[in-house]
Amino acid sequence: MFNFTVENESISVFTNNRISNRNKIFDYIKRYPGAHTRKIVKDLSLAMGDVQYHLSFLENNGCIKSRKFGNYRTFYSMNVTDIRHEQILAVLHQETLRTIILYLIEHPAATQSNIATQIGFTSPTVNAHMSRLIEMDLVKSFKDGKFVKYVVLGDIKDLVHSLESSYPSLWAKLSDRLANLFLDLSTGYEEKEEDRIEI
Repeated sequence: MFNFTVENESISVFTNNRISNRNKIFDYIKRYPGAHTRKIVKDLSLAMGDVQYHLSFLENNGCIKSRKFGNYRTFYSMNVTDIRHEQILAVLHQETLRTIILYLIEHPAATQSNIATQIGFTSPTVNAHMSRLIEMDLVKSFKDGKFVKYVVLGDIKDLVHSLESSYPSLWAKLSDRLANLFLDLSTGYEEKEEDRIEI
């Protein structure tokens, strides 16, 4: 729990509730870094205006920081210092992007059509989200004959670790299904990716 001292706020039920909500938001961001405003509002059942007020207070006082990705402003505790980590956490908090990333981890070198068919999104939707992921340097595209294919960039273990820490319930469901792939990470995911591309 983070203790806040606010000047000119009298000790009252109103003030205590305000500080309680601020602590809830601060604790939530520590537990779920990368969350955006609407997700915080939904998960904590607080009013949008209250959440925005407390987020502004926390950021202005150096307790948290934020970064805008696409249409979302995402929030982090100050101990999240790596830009890639921020991007991964932001993606994992957005269901559609998270679904695409997890599919690409399981199916490197998938085409846009593969992704759209297997996870039930339209091709324009997939294309728009792939553009965002490419802009964030989390995914790259390449031509293979007449097809454009996609692979996850960087160390997949970063994604796995963030998934495990930020979404333990989802991780529990996926860990058995993806166990063999995760074991391969320590011996060279990129080699596996290249083999699939050559086929």
